[in-house]
Amino acid sequence: MIEVAGLWKSFNGEPVVRGLNLVVGEGRVHGLLGLNGAGKTTTIKCVVGLLRPERGEVLIAGRSVLTDTAYKDFLGYLPENPALPEYLTTEEFLIFNSRLKRLGEGELMRRVSESVELFGLGRYLDKLIYELSKGVRQRIAFAAAIVNNPRILILDEPFNGLDPEAQSVAKMLMRETARNGGAVLVSTHLLDSIERVCDSATIIHLGRELASGTLEELRGLAGLRDPASLEEAFLNIVSRQRT
Repeated sequence: MIEVAGLWKSFNGEPVVRGLNLVVGEGRVHGLLGLNGAGKTTTIKCVVGLLRPERGEVLIAGRSVLTDTAYKDFLGYLPENPALPEYLTTEEFLIFNSRLKRLGEGELMRRVSESVELFGLGRYLDKLIYELSKGVRQRIAFAAAIVNNPRILILDEPFNGLDPEAQSVAKMLMRETARNGGAVLVSTHLLDSIERVCDSATIIHLGRELASGTLEELRGLAGLRDPASLEEAFLNIVSRQRT
C-alpha cells in the first residue's frame, strides 16, 4: 500500500535521503527508525507529498503522490510538530479539518464525536487551542488525522507529549488500522513503545537503509536472539555503521 523506490532528497546540495526503498503492505505496521538527523522526517514528508524528491517514486495504494492527489482521500497524516490554528476551539478545528477531508455533514459529526471520545477531548471542545498543553494538542492532532477513518496512516513521532493512556489509544488505532486491511508507517525514537505494535521496521542512518525486516529478522541481523529488545538490535546495527 505504501511503496518507496530509489528516493533521493537533498537540501542545499547535501543529500538527506539517499536511494531509500521501503514497502509497507496491507495489514502491516512498519517502523521507520533512526538517530536524530537520519532522514526520517524528510522521508515521511516525501511520502505524504509535502516534499518533492529529486529522484525516486512514491506510491500510495498504487497512486503516485507526485501526479495523483486521490491518495489523500484515504490517508491520515500526523506530522512531527503539528501546527494547529490557535485561534480556533478544539471543536471548530476538528469540524474544519473534517470538511477539508470532504466528509458529509452526518458522517462528519459522527466521526468527530468518535475521535473526541477516543482521545478524551470532550472537556476541551470549547477551549481555544492556544490555551491547551502540548499533550492535549497532540491528542487533537491525532484525532484530526484519523477522523476520516483512513486506510493508510503515516505518523511522525506520534507519541510526542502523549501520556500513557493516550499512547495506548494510539497503539490500538495502529493495530486496528492494520487488522482492517490498512497500512501504517510510523517514525519514532521510542523503540520500547513501537516494539509492541510494529510487525517490521526499517533502520536508516544518514539517509541510507541499514537494515529492514521483521523484528525477528532485525535481531538476527544484529547477531542477537530473543529476548533481545528492538532497542538492542537497533543500537548494534547502527554502531556497526559508525565504527
